[in-house]
Amino acid sequence: MAALLDDANAKSFVFLFGHPDDEVLICGTMMLLTDRGARVHGVWVTSSDFKGKGHKREKELARAMKVLRLPEDQIHLLRVPDLGVHREMDRAADLVSEIFQRVRPHAVVADAFEGGHPDHDSVNFLAYEAVRRTGITAQLYEYPLYNGTGPFHAWKWRINDFPPDGLPTFYVRLPRDVILRKYRMMQSYPTQWMYMAPARLASCKHRLMTVGEPYRPCPPDRDHTVRPHGGRLNYERWFCRWMKISFEDFAAGVIAARR
Repeated sequence: MAALLDDANAKSFVFLFGHPDDEVLICGTMMLLTDRGARVHGVWVTSSDFKGKGHKREKELARAMKVLRLPEDQIHLLRVPDLGVHREMDRAADLVSEIFQRVRPHAVVADAFEGGHPDHDSVNFLAYEAVRRTGITAQLYEYPLYNGTGPFHAWKWRINDFPPDGLPTFYVRLPRDVILRKYRMMQSYPTQWMYMAPARLASCKHRLMTVGEPYRPCPPDRDHTVRPHGGRLNYERWFCRWMKISFEDFAAGVIAARR
């Protein structure tokens, strides 16, 4: 199977995200694909409107997209309720499927199925489900955001790295100018400074130039009703007091959408 950037010229790619700002951990790859002649579409399933700040987050996204240089007709905002994607999985799958039908992507890159955030896991399922519903033959990839499998001294946070599940990871090395644009995109989200700070620490220039942004092919036989790893999921461990979403809630949404 070809690597993500191989033979990118004239191909179409869809990057599928849960929220505005998810893209900062894979945006360097998006820039390189565009530079190589690929047509790159970004799809944001929610606008992070859980606390009524969706309009502000969309403004931040617009600033980030100017740095990314993504044309308006390649930016898609679905505005499914933040923290509610798992409850509207069937409708969300229809919305994503409509975009897949129009774009006919050669490859789809989605938030990883890693138990970090229920919307991220939902987006990963939506990539699979939209491919199934449309019958297209796009290769599915995922990239990591954060999960709860890290070391004890880091409060079990693992940022921009996959859970240790044995699946192979690939990397896209970034040149200096792309790295600087990536950092500018992070600065486009002042409301998310508490997340951008660790994202920036996990994206030091040396690592991006010598190792790169991580991604991997999605396994074709993935079962989204099975927990992504054996540890406690990040959103059940840290955020459950206000998210009030369990993996069982997420799995129920998956089952309902696949009926």
